[in-house]
Amino acid sequence: MVRMIDRIDNVGVAVSDLEGALDFYKRLGFEVEDREDETPAATLRAAEARLWVFQTGAGSGARRSPDLVSNPTGYDHVSFWVGDVDAACAEFTGNGIEVESAPADQTWGYRAASLLDPDGNRLFLLGDLKG
Repeated sequence: MVRMIDRIDNVGVAVSDLEGALDFYKRLGFEVEDREDETPAATLRAAEARLWVFQTGAGSGARRSPDLVSNPTGYDHVSFWVGDVDAACAEFTGNGIEVESAPADQTWGYRAASLLDPDGNRLFLLGDLKG
């Protein structure tokens, strides 16, 4: 079998207010790589992570639960590897970002915390266990 997929190029994030979303993601450490004013949209990059954030007029969908298994089908969240979840959360809260769930060791082998972007899209921060 020939390998067809090499990597995820970007994750598309639909938002209600592009400028508000750009402010939020910049506070997480993303930089604007490209801007499309007619869409309106922007490609954001932080290290190897890329997001394509675009403004939609469709309104928000159903809120998803942090417990995951009670959510409807579809893409649910984006997880970012940060290494030290506690340090990342401390920096993000210092930048005015509210952490949804505090850092905690997980039974599945990582330390994790979550936060929500301005439209309620869930972002997980993953790192090494504190043990």
